[in-house]
Amino acid sequence: MYNNPSNAYREMAVQTSSPARLVVMLYEGAIRFLRESVSAIQSKDLAHKRHCIDRAVAVVQHLESTLDLERGGQVAVDLGRLYSYVNSRILEGSTKLDVAPLEEAIKLLNVLLTGWEGIANREGTNTVPPTVKSAGGFQLHG
Repeated sequence: MYNNPSNAYREMAVQTSSPARLVVMLYEGAIRFLRESVSAIQSKDLAHKRHCIDRAVAVVQHLESTLDLERGGQVAVDLGRLYSYVNSRILEGSTKLDVAPLEEAIKLLNVLLTGWEGIANREGTNTVPPTVKSAGGFQLHG
């Protein structure tokens, strides 16, 4: 795993990041996988499209599973609904080989990413935002 310096760097970044920064990394990963899937659809590389879609769906599902509905209240509930919608757009784009739903998912995730970047930039390194139970435990490389 550490044979690749890029993987070692990412692993260290994950281990030393705040919870909000981890959420930012997850959004960045999902967006990267979706962009790659759009490119794969356009180039008719269905194997790579499937891989990227699988990874993007896994990231969004992970984000949804880490929501803290007790502490996060209505914001966490709304984020859960949005994550479900984003996943439905990803799956529609994948099954229909249509980039428009994937691009919509990218736009929505970019809006959320901007908000989480703001939270990450304002918080201390150990503060867990009330909408997130834990963001760790997810691998973005691959």
